[in-house]
Amino acid sequence: MTLQEIYDYIKNNKDRGYLKNAKLSTCRKKWFQISLVKEDKPYILSNVHFEVVMRDNRYSLEIHFEEDDTTRYFLDKQLKEIVNKNNFEWFKWWTKGAKNQKNKSLRLKQNSIKQINDPEEFRQLIEDKHKIFNDILVRIAQQGKFNKDNSQMLNIKNIILYGSPGVGKTHNTNKLIRLIENGKSDKEIFETIKSNESSDSVELSDIKERVQFVTFHQSFGYEDFIEGFRPNEEGHIKLTKGIFREICEEAQKNLEDSQKEESIISQEKIFEEIFELFKENIQDELDKKGKFVINDTAYIINIEEDAFRYQGDNWGNTQRMKYADIELLYKLNISERKEIKTVEGISGLAKQHATYFSYLMKKFFDFAQKQNIQVEEVKKVERKNYYIVIDEINRANISKVFGELITLIEEDKRDTLEVTLPYSKQSFKIPSNLYIIGTMNSTDKSIALIDIALRRRFTFLKMKPHANLIDYQPAKEIFEKLNKRIKQDLGEDYQIGHSYFMKIVNEDDLAFVLEYKIIPLLEEYYYGDDRLAEIIKICNNKEQTDEKN
Repeated sequence: MTLQEIYDYIKNNKDRGYLKNAKLSTCRKKWFQISLVKEDKPYILSNVHFEVVMRDNRYSLEIHFEEDDTTRYFLDKQLKEIVNKNNFEWFKWWTKGAKNQKNKSLRLKQNSIKQINDPEEFRQLIEDKHKIFNDILVRIAQQGKFNKDNSQMLNIKNIILYGSPGVGKTHNTNKLIRLIENGKSDKEIFETIKSNESSDSVELSDIKERVQFVTFHQSFGYEDFIEGFRPNEEGHIKLTKGIFREICEEAQKNLEDSQKEESIISQEKIFEEIFELFKENIQDELDKKGKFVINDTAYIINIEEDAFRYQGDNWGNTQRMKYADIELLYKLNISERKEIKTVEGISGLAKQHATYFSYLMKKFFDFAQKQNIQVEEVKKVERKNYYIVIDEINRANISKVFGELITLIEEDKRDTLEVTLPYSKQSFKIPSNLYIIGTMNSTDKSIALIDIALRRRFTFLKMKPHANLIDYQPAKEIFEKLNKRIKQDLGEDYQIGHSYFMKIVNEDDLAFVLEYKIIPLLEEYYYGDDRLAEIIKICNNKEQTDEKN
């Protein structure tokens, strides 16, 4: 049997058994790919997948790990045991263009054969091995890239830096992000941030498109953060995405694209270009005739952000034809009504209105054949981290702002648990490559009063005043005296941060900061307190004078 015949047999018989949810790539000249399965859905990874390969007129079953460094695979104890028990062996695998590689992949020792006479036996062999290896491979692949210190990327995704005013909370969010980007271990990151020793500023200009900044306040709500109806420039009410939903979708797209093979990305780019031309063609018809005919009884009346709006002659309501459904049917090369009704992953409306989808897909395929668009295979998309920094996170009602997503932010719920958003009715989940970093002023609201929903889902890092970051000695002395007294009177959460004093270089600077920044803060701390006069003496440096007198 030829490789194409073997491929066709497996494809036609994959709807039974364990492989029914896996996805096959197109059959190339000497190989074809079989995806892993994650929660009964194809889990497309270009860096981890099964391949049926023909080399020197012999067939073999292999598991490919196409990364610069596959150390995390061949050092995993559980995978080692599975490899040994199933008669697999490691072999070197080189990723094109990469340097300093530590690549290994797997192949079945006794699966190199000249002729396959019984394709069912070979299909069963693939299914058995796929079932044995699938879960462990998905688990390791999801853990993140292995770094040079043999430690994983930071697994804690929700972090709050808290402390009194001026201790460098906002300053350290940039440092925290840079440490995560550099692949430092959990321990090194947390120790560096807690020590709070460096005053050097950290630039994030190279990753600014992956970092969003927002400040919470008392009137900040779900509609601002997730989604809500807002008036647009024309004064019409329109459903608008909030800052959190936008960055989640950007991170999700990157995560999904990083799991695709290059050929799939190229295919998607071809679809995007053709589909844009197709939409322009439909828009021309709408401009000329007010509708685009799907068949004798139905027609498109509007082009929306994510769907065509269509209706029939005697329909009471219009319907939406999602672009995502059209893209899936295009990739599967399906346009027949019966096939559309059985496609997995398509919307319920598409199956219900399979007749209209069938007519439109035939028009689209006919249009696509007439286009001369070629996109060269693109490089694999690199998985990247995304960050949302929430300043003053304790100033808003957390349960109100996050709504039903408060559970989804937990690390073990990422990528898996999803909800239907109440306004858009779209499914939504929070990706594992998004970090939520908050800052909190501990004098604004006691830690003990923080919403329990916030406390149990975030890791708290306390930032403390650091006298060694103050260069001007008189300022340093007053800083230490003030904080000693404040800690004694009010507790350490009310101590003054070092940042107020860091730019002081002379007596005039010190006097200005004390009069216009420190004393007003102390008046707020000690409002109605008889001890206010005593602590202001420290600011005016009268403490020593009184002692002498």
